[in-house]
Amino acid sequence: MPTSPVHAITAAAVAALCLALAACTTTPATGTANGQAAGGSPATAAPAGGVVTAAGRGWTPAGLDGPISAPGTCRIRWTGAKQPLPDPKCTPGARDSAVTPSTLAATVCRRGGYTASVRPPVSLTDAAKAKIMAAYGIPASEASKYELDHLIPLDAGGASDVRNLWPEPNTFAEFTKSEYVHNDKDQIESDAQHAICSQSAGLDALQRAFAADWTTIRLPHESTGTSG
Repeated sequence: MPTSPVHAITAAAVAALCLALAACTTTPATGTANGQAAGGSPATAAPAGGVVTAAGRGWTPAGLDGPISAPGTCRIRWTGAKQPLPDPKCTPGARDSAVTPSTLAATVCRRGGYTASVRPPVSLTDAAKAKIMAAYGIPASEASKYELDHLIPLDAGGASDVRNLWPEPNTFAEFTKSEYVHNDKDQIESDAQHAICSQSAGLDALQRAFAADWTTIRLPHESTGTSG
């Protein structure tokens, strides 16, 4: 059942969020900055300060697209409200080139669901999660405390390119855990998908807001479904 709405945000306001990040601190990490390929299609360099446009869904049967940073070279940042953010140099965000404003009805907004058709198999994501956690300096023994999260959610047109994936801590500072909500970002993702499909917020603006700082997105709450 939908909960009471919080302050709605317009597409213009979402776009404005991309101009600045909330104040945050970093978790120290050490290491060298040599990237390693994750498999899949050849990776291209991410534009400085921008969202990557992946080759379609961002993976092939050979593996996930994009470079994985060397162990210990990435760090999780924390906002003043104790919400986690990824390292922008390692996880700038990547979108699926097949999802555009003109294809919404056939992709993220289609009847019967969308994400299962583009989500990579566990055999690929489990291997990628281990390497991405290592890049963020997180021990493998703590894997259960983290979700391999799509920074730009699949149901907001995100890709499974590793530049859109990060080890998100399963923590709550605002919402309540449920079957589909394992952390606060999950609720925001559900709200965003509904806003895109109801045309109350623009696709590009929301994608950029997720990549810049997902904690700044505030939309009317909707009942949750699968996302990530």
